[in-house]
Amino acid sequence: MDDRRTQVIRGRDELLALAGQRLTAALDGAGGLVLVSGEAGIGKTRLLQALQERAGEQGFALWSAAAFPQDVELSAGLLLELGHAMARSESTEVAARGRDLVADLVDVGASSTGDAHRRRRLLVLDAVERLAALANGPALLSLEDLHWCDELSLEIVGHLARRLPDLPMCVVGTLRTDELHQDSPARAWRSRVLLQRLAQELHVPALDRGQGAQMVRDLVPGGAPSRRLIELVQRRSGGVPLHVEELVNAATQGRLTPSSRYVPETLAEAVQQRFDALSPPARDIAVAAAVVRRSCDLDLLAEVAGTSHDPAAAGLDELVDRHLVVEEAPGWFGFRHALIRDAVEGVAPRALRRALHARVADVARRRGQLGGDAYRSAHHEEAGQYDEAVDAASAAALRASTLSAHQDALDLLNRAVRCLRAPDDPRRADLLARRAVEAAATDHNARAAEDFEEARRLRTAAGDPVGAAALVARLVAVRHLLGDPLEDRVALLRAALRTVEGRDEPEAQRVRADLLAGEAAAYLVDDRLDEALRAAETALEAVALQDEQARLDTVITAGTVEVFAGRDGWGRLEEATRAARELGLEAEAARGYRMLGSSASTLVEYDRAERWLSEGVEYAARTQQWNHRHYMASHQAHVWWCRGRWDAAVVEAQQLLADDEGGITTRIIALHALGFVALGRGRYDAAVTALGEARASGEDMRELQRFSPALWGLAEIAVLTGDAAAAVTLTGAGFDASHEILEAANLFPFLVTGTRARLAAQDPSGAQEWADRVSADLVARGVPGTLPAVDHAAGLIQLAAGRTGKARELLGRARADWAARQRWWEGQWCALDLARCAVASNRRTEAAALVEEVREAATAVGSTPLLEAAAAIGSRLDHHDAPQAWSPLTQREFEVARLVARGLTNREIAEELRITARTAGSHLEHIRAKLGVSRRSEIAAWATATEGSPS
Repeated sequence: MDDRRTQVIRGRDELLALAGQRLTAALDGAGGLVLVSGEAGIGKTRLLQALQERAGEQGFALWSAAAFPQDVELSAGLLLELGHAMARSESTEVAARGRDLVADLVDVGASSTGDAHRRRRLLVLDAVERLAALANGPALLSLEDLHWCDELSLEIVGHLARRLPDLPMCVVGTLRTDELHQDSPARAWRSRVLLQRLAQELHVPALDRGQGAQMVRDLVPGGAPSRRLIELVQRRSGGVPLHVEELVNAATQGRLTPSSRYVPETLAEAVQQRFDALSPPARDIAVAAAVVRRSCDLDLLAEVAGTSHDPAAAGLDELVDRHLVVEEAPGWFGFRHALIRDAVEGVAPRALRRALHARVADVARRRGQLGGDAYRSAHHEEAGQYDEAVDAASAAALRASTLSAHQDALDLLNRAVRCLRAPDDPRRADLLARRAVEAAATDHNARAAEDFEEARRLRTAAGDPVGAAALVARLVAVRHLLGDPLEDRVALLRAALRTVEGRDEPEAQRVRADLLAGEAAAYLVDDRLDEALRAAETALEAVALQDEQARLDTVITAGTVEVFAGRDGWGRLEEATRAARELGLEAEAARGYRMLGSSASTLVEYDRAERWLSEGVEYAARTQQWNHRHYMASHQAHVWWCRGRWDAAVVEAQQLLADDEGGITTRIIALHALGFVALGRGRYDAAVTALGEARASGEDMRELQRFSPALWGLAEIAVLTGDAAAAVTLTGAGFDASHEILEAANLFPFLVTGTRARLAAQDPSGAQEWADRVSADLVARGVPGTLPAVDHAAGLIQLAAGRTGKARELLGRARADWAARQRWWEGQWCALDLARCAVASNRRTEAAALVEEVREAATAVGSTPLLEAAAAIGSRLDHHDAPQAWSPLTQREFEVARLVARGLTNREIAEELRITARTAGSHLEHIRAKLGVSRRSEIAAWATATEGSPS
């Protein structure tokens, strides 16, 4: 089965199992007729193909035939095709029956003499006999598109169905339910065979949201589509697999966008054919319903179509019968899905559509409950009534923003800007500024920057310098997300400050406070904490007399600066965030969550980070502030890596990269998480790719927190791969960048990595000098989460010097602190360092226990470097220890081998030893390798024969 068919079969397991039961019954000699029904493109044929493949594997003889649209006028067209297929059989007997079947069917169509009813009756019986004779062994007869069949073909299939319970034959027919209109012979035939229990029907439903989303992931190269693409395809496809495939293909080619009404050519052609078959009144009602673009009742349809109720009702009945329209609620009708609606609208001439849109807009204005300003604005635009479209879209956008529907607000403001034709610069500036705010909230940052710039230019040209300056703080925030360097952003802020200095009006003072807070935030994200503290204090003074919104925003900035400077600013941050949320200040609340969660993530406060990031992601998503939501989610991925939840980190980071809409900071942090997991699993090429991109982007921004983590990851890779010289250079660059501004949050990982690098380079004095320099900066800043690195590095130096007692004390303290901070990576390496120390001081039991702990933890996340390092220490223990009864296994491995001898499964072994099943499996792999065996029975025999037992 090819990949694409497998993708569409997703979510059809239950149907395939039911059909498989009919195959099993046929093998026992009790066949039957199965009808696979559903609308066009729903996956009937691919389900049938999967069933044919299964039947072929079970030894069934496979026969098939298909009907075509014109066959409803052709007597026995389906059976003629089957007869010709039989005539080509290698079996002489089957071929003869096929030729006889074709001859009989041709004769009944050509003859016009005698008793026609008697001839037809004999023909049906003879045809059934010839088809039944195919079942000289298990046989599957596939009949596709029975909805296009003529009456004679259906009659023969119906009579064959009566024989099937006594035959080893399964007959499967496919039916399009949207083609079973009043005039279709298959409609009455289907009802008859089902009522008479001659057939079992398997209805293939539309994919549910989860199945549809998974299918999109299967089809998109790389398997990581954006959430917006998934939502768009689900909304447009109606859960029809064929439409999902075609829409995803169109999206990858740039033909499908949220604002387009793209219809796949295959569907457009099919709808055109069905539209042409409608009566003129039904066509008019179809176009009117398509233009309305929502559920509508008969009164609305008649009014829009410009006709009376009776012809409108007749046309609507015909559309329902033809399965183009369905009754969604009593008296309310809509198209089966959006693609059919848009295809029908596309059939109508442009002039007619324009006139109908104008009529819908008028009805909507008079019927206030029809859809409101948002709905009306779309129809005004389509009708060419642009002034009305601007007014309605602007008003609707304001309401949408108030309700936290920021994406809807952005779409509406796009329409307002698009429709503004009059040379009205102040209004254009206002619309652009509003659109920029919504674009920034929804993570369309490049769009936001362009709009802020143009709105600022228009306000300046109109003689409104204060209004222009009011846009700069938000513009700077967006430019930061797009990678603008600090110097450029600060220059923008200070230029705007000069335009409001000395102005006494309240608005100018409010703008000044906003700009000062923006300057503090700019210095903060660049880790220039001293400048940020000074700017924050000035901003707090300026904002003291301003409104609560401005004050809380500034307090959030000041609190964040304090926590990075090693002061206790957490309480201030949390209080301001809660206050903003209680006051309904969504932008300030979301920013508060962002600063709380990301600061805690960076400062090794992972419990606090998890709590606030989880709550913040939910809040930002609910209020449609996608930039904040994505940024916090990227920090969630980082925290999950730090705490050893690597699979979750990878899933979240990959999804964020797929959803990327221009938020470079989100992308950089997601790349950090992916790179760290890759290095932790020994996938160094992938790690270098991810971290290299993050480093380059961060250095372009010239922001320490963007490039420093990638620099550390690359240094760690150099240590793991034995390139000590490169690691020394990279850690030195990391220190220089942090030391320049006396920063600790990004510096601390370099301390341990740099110490290892210098010791590996046989430079103990260099290692001591390095540890002294870096530790001094960390201690001076005093951020608690960074300080375990000081003991860890000191312990490594003491161990290298052979002072095992002091090393054990320092490393033990560091390990406990890393565990308390839940810094998983450093904690595991510190455990191995303690194990090496234990080996050196002849504490072999302690070393073995530490190695085993690391092995289990590393196995759980798939960390090859840790497993290799643990194995190296374990081999030293095996080499130096006196031979034991369990040699060459470790003590834990011998325990596993003994449990295998008792007949326990991996899961039972895991429960017995209180380890994971994955760890138990890893132990078994090690046992097989050491003993040179491949089967569990051989392990059991060895364990039974071995004398002694673990002590």
